[in-house]
Amino acid sequence: MLKKILKFVLFCLVLGGIWYGVHWYRTRPRPAEPTYYRSQVVQRGSLTQEVTATGTIAPIKEVSVTTQVTGKIISLSADYNSRIVKDQVIALIDPDTYESALASARAQLKNNEASRERTQAQLTLAGKELERLKKLFAKEMATESELDNAQASYDELVATLKSNEASIEQSQASVRTAEKNLADCTITSPVTGIVIDRSVEEGQTVVSSMNATGLFNVATELTRVQVEAAIPEADVGSIRLGQRVVFTVDAYKEKFQGKVTQIRLASETTSNVVTYPVIIEAENPEEKLFPGMTANLSIIVEEAQDVVLVPNAATRFTPPEEAQPTPPPHEGNPRSPHEAARPLDEQEKLLWLADSPTQIHPVPVELGITDGVNTVVVQGGEALVGKKVVVGKMSAAAAKQAASEQPSNPFMPKPPSRNGRPGGGPPGGPR
Repeated sequence: MLKKILKFVLFCLVLGGIWYGVHWYRTRPRPAEPTYYRSQVVQRGSLTQEVTATGTIAPIKEVSVTTQVTGKIISLSADYNSRIVKDQVIALIDPDTYESALASARAQLKNNEASRERTQAQLTLAGKELERLKKLFAKEMATESELDNAQASYDELVATLKSNEASIEQSQASVRTAEKNLADCTITSPVTGIVIDRSVEEGQTVVSSMNATGLFNVATELTRVQVEAAIPEADVGSIRLGQRVVFTVDAYKEKFQGKVTQIRLASETTSNVVTYPVIIEAENPEEKLFPGMTANLSIIVEEAQDVVLVPNAATRFTPPEEAQPTPPPHEGNPRSPHEAARPLDEQEKLLWLADSPTQIHPVPVELGITDGVNTVVVQGGEALVGKKVVVGKMSAAAAKQAASEQPSNPFMPKPPSRNGRPGGGPPGGPR
């Protein structure tokens, strides 16, 4: 019985020892795992800050040739892509109706002029009769009633003459209108250019209303074109007149050059996005660019040549608080420990340099423009060239893989082999 009790106690002690060992192993203090960092080498280069947009190519000046009379098109002297000069006849409208209207207006004018001459003759005669009655009335040889009738006849003829004059002016206006309508039957080009659109055919009847009917669209020139782009309000503040623009079109692989010539204030809102029209002018000596083509624009806002560049990921990186060291004076860190504790200026930014995959230290710099991938270091960048700037964290496995993939230096001496020969060859050389 005593042996069984001793065995049970011994079993409990062993079981308790095992449980305690397992618990201690699981809860034992472990050293903190190091944090590994990804880095890139800081280099010099060139950077361009640009605003991208799309636009539509259009002529510098486009004129719509219209008609102000109604009639049938009897002749067309211009077609698509026709080059025309100013005052060249490009279309004719049937003039028969307007020729008849002009002849009628001229006949009415002659009739009114004849009526004026007849009234003038009657007025002259009535004036002489009135003067004669006045003399007879003075000698009491004519009655007052006869004098009054003569005066009334004279005054009536004066009024008739004025009416004739008004009728003549009205007829003259009708003649001018008929002459203009007849002249408008001959459509001439108001400018020198190239026809880019034609809206009528021979035999078609055009109707003039409050708005003149368009017949042709004429571009004054295509050796120089413009591109109208819609720039969002977030980017329009960086656009300036004269800025260089590089753009492409789907029809060609080459790039075209232009410059900003106008920033219009007429905003448009589409899907709650406010945009402003920006006009770019470009040379088109070979006339490769056609009106209506879509242009993919890159407006060069600012350029920097031979500057220190850091990846944008480095400007956004901030290590965990427990991993942020208090740096001693360092070759790449111009600030002393006391300066490192002071707040940064508005233009300053902390970049973190990698001393090793797990050791980093901060460097204050002043940043400039960015192209979305890299950022220019305006101040403090010279000391960073060739050094590694931290762009993020990585796992221990990734760090080991990166270390194994690093190329070995062929000039480093190789360690001796077990047989005392470099390279590990067999003693005595090859057989």
